[in-house]
Amino acid sequence: MPSRTILSPAQRSAIFDPPADRATIERLYTLGPEDLGQVSRRRRGPNRLGYAVQLCYLRHPGRALLPGEAVPAAMLSLLADQIGCRTDDFADYSARATTLREHRAEIEAYLGVRAFDRTDVRSMLALGSEIATSTDRGEAIVAGMVDRLRLDRIVLPAASTLERLALIVRAQARKAAHTGLIRDCSADQEAALERLIASDDNGRTRLGWIREWPEAPSAANLKGIIERLDAVRGIGITADRARRIHAARYAVIARTAGIITAQHFRRLERPRRLAMLVASMIEMEAALTDAALVMVEKMVGALFRRADRTRSDRLLGQARMLKDTARFHARLGRLLVDARATGRDAFRAIDERMGWDQFERSIRFAEGLTRSADDGLEEVVERYPAVRRFAPAFLAAFTFRTARSGDPLLGAIEALRTMYRDGRSVLPKRLPTSFIKP
Repeated sequence: MPSRTILSPAQRSAIFDPPADRATIERLYTLGPEDLGQVSRRRRGPNRLGYAVQLCYLRHPGRALLPGEAVPAAMLSLLADQIGCRTDDFADYSARATTLREHRAEIEAYLGVRAFDRTDVRSMLALGSEIATSTDRGEAIVAGMVDRLRLDRIVLPAASTLERLALIVRAQARKAAHTGLIRDCSADQEAALERLIASDDNGRTRLGWIREWPEAPSAANLKGIIERLDAVRGIGITADRARRIHAARYAVIARTAGIITAQHFRRLERPRRLAMLVASMIEMEAALTDAALVMVEKMVGALFRRADRTRSDRLLGQARMLKDTARFHARLGRLLVDARATGRDAFRAIDERMGWDQFERSIRFAEGLTRSADDGLEEVVERYPAVRRFAPAFLAAFTFRTARSGDPLLGAIEALRTMYRDGRSVLPKRLPTSFIKP
């Protein structure tokens, strides 16, 4: 049997009991002239103090004082000081149930409030149902009911009454949410969802396999993520199902579905089990998509870092040659200047002093330096075979969109996807390249 309470003791006390701190007690329970006039009509000290306590209880928290109930000492002290009696007088009052009822009726008429009745049960169920569509928290549901009753000047019933109503509407809201999530699921989809939590001969489930994807960035692990993503997509559960119910209630279902085990799933009632599996598949598709994108980002980033290290090593190797070439060209420049000053044949001077072979080698080296872009892309392109190991599966697994209509980047992606799909290794002659920075 489900528990008949929905509030913790602390939550129940915060909603249904008077405050305990002195400042709030003084703010709420300082009596006005009319209140003091009502109290003074009682003949004896215990009745005056008891009447004042009941008056304050019906104002806030808005419920009746129970026979024999212990009233906060600070509240009793404040009221006793205001009406000129002793706090001990209350002990003679609280045990007399008849007097409590008579005074309560008078105070309700004075305050213009009425008792909770059956018609209020229907209105509280309607209000609670509205609140429960957006929250699973019992405290929020009960507090919403209490606020409405106070606004309508209705005396609060026993806490257990509102808690039972809150339990009813929460159960109905949960059932409605489960129904909304699984509505229109085909028999094949339901069977596929059930298979997720069926154990194989080794005690493993498909749900466990989907949840435990590899995280180390590699082409093989990316393939494993995409295989899991294909398995989830194959069930045909689309993300728009989540919008059928309130986002907060869906979040509760999805959060629970993400942490319980397959064994726990199997113990649930079928509608709830299917609804939670639907939410699980919606969340798993998003999580696997993120995992694939992050992994590709890491692999491409690693590729660029390796290319950058290769480029750095190449530049270090070229540094000495660059210095030698600069020294050679400085000698050449000096030789030409001297030849011009003395009228000597410059070509003969080069042949005799430096040698044409060495001169040509220095030119080729300098030309090589000027032709290279020196942005590291050559090293990146050299690593294309590493990209080829994961790019086809990655591009085939996702559909890309941008805010820009006719974005050339999307055209380039589609060209690559088509090339990989057709098993070709040569790109088309005409490709959109305007997105590439010069």
